[in-house]
Amino acid sequence: MVLYFSGREHAGENLTKVLKQRAEGLGPAILMSDALSRNEPKLQAGVELLFANCLTHGRRNFVELVGNFPTECRYVLETLGSVYANDAVTKARKMTRAERLEFHQQHSQPLMEGLKEWMEEQFRERKVEPNSGLGKAIAYLQKHWSKLTLFLRQPGAPLDNNI
Repeated sequence: MVLYFSGREHAGENLTKVLKQRAEGLGPAILMSDALSRNEPKLQAGVELLFANCLTHGRRNFVELVGNFPTECRYVLETLGSVYANDAVTKARKMTRAERLEFHQQHSQPLMEGLKEWMEEQFRERKVEPNSGLGKAIAYLQKHWSKLTLFLRQPGAPLDNNI
């Protein structure tokens, strides 16, 4: 479901109101958003929410830097491109949420684990300056890794918030 609100409140404030109306006994909802903290609602006791961050937002940082760091950005973009290609396969085959999760765990998880190791190596081996544009793009992915990879652990979790 996609909800659109206009007004002066942040997404998290709007979502807090929506969650108050959610039927009890349902499993946790998935909140897909960018990493802006104002998008996270204040949860009532007993309300569980799974947080996912938009992989496209993390990808965009590398798209913007490809002219300055072509080899490094190409690696990241091609890796993420393969993950998106895997997701396209799940849609084309009309996989269930469980089948999609299993498919991503089999095909996308090794790609994402390789990307994570590559990012760690860039800083560990001092191949990338942490304060550079590339360093900041890598740090963004690392900081939000768990939320960016929820699709590898939770059935139905999307890769991004693009319609």
